[in-house]
Amino acid sequence: MKRERLHLIARWALITASLSALLFLAAGTTHVTSIRRYLLVLSALLLGTMLTVDPRLAKERAHPRDAGIDDGLRFAAGFLSLVTLIVAALSVGRLRPCFNVSIPLRDLALAVLALSGSLQTWAMIVNPFFSPVIRLQTECSHRVIESGPYKFMRHPGYFAMLISIPASAVAVGSWLALIPALGFVLIVSRRARLEDEFLMRNLSGYRSYAGQIRGGLFPTAEVWRVFSPARIPARISRISKS
Repeated sequence: MKRERLHLIARWALITASLSALLFLAAGTTHVTSIRRYLLVLSALLLGTMLTVDPRLAKERAHPRDAGIDDGLRFAAGFLSLVTLIVAALSVGRLRPCFNVSIPLRDLALAVLALSGSLQTWAMIVNPFFSPVIRLQTECSHRVIESGPYKFMRHPGYFAMLISIPASAVAVGSWLALIPALGFVLIVSRRARLEDEFLMRNLSGYRSYAGQIRGGLFPTAEVWRVFSPARIPARISRISKS
């Protein structure tokens, strides 16, 4: 167990160092505060995820057992997410002040990134089948997950991704980086629909689950109403009386 934990920490450090070097190289300087803050939040989210997810899932995500049905879309999404970050760093470091985002908006986007990253980590914690490839994990008795964020939508991980990459562009400080981020959003949306169709056909119980949880890629209107600010005082009042 200790050896596995050390291997995990080393992998986290390598990913963080590699991404930091790439962004600072693109920016041409290490003195961009928004890049530093972005890397700090992202590395904290990554470490938290690595330390909390099921070890079998971590292994599956690092080295999927089988090829998926959408490897082209998966690699395209990964490529565009990286391009988004490079363009953002390039913009704030070398093209300033053109296409740059104001500091308050960068701060807001960083908070949104932290929330979306936390949602994705939550989804990974409750779903041991959160593979990077679309496949039926028969070797792990693949089943429908209905707890955690899956009570509110069928694909909370994809929903978090749709938020996190555009938020990353703005958090680093670049409007220009929203262009590749839009491409990422389109590809991930397509991939989510593909996975939904695959699970409908192949995973026992998923069609029934989909009938109960109408929100696929986005939470349903009922969920937004439950968590709307207008209803918060009423919920607090009921809790205080109980």
